[in-house]
Amino acid sequence: MTYDHSVELTRKDGSARRFRIYGQPAPNKGEIITLPIEGHLVRARIGATNGQDTVKSEMGESVDNLNAKEI
Repeated sequence: MTYDHSVELTRKDGSARRFRIYGQPAPNKGEIITLPIEGHLVRARIGATNGQDTVKSEMGESVDNLNAKEI
């Protein structure tokens, strides 16, 4: 189970923003998450894991980059 991961959020207006999440399990495809953006909580659905971007963190565990779309 991965506890460090990145989430790239694609907003409804087409803009994108990347978040780094530490110490929480990576959500599965299809799960809904909440991210803080400019003082507001934005709900997003997780898409496919971008396996090509899996790298090792400083702790030696893999870090997954997840894609999410605002809902």
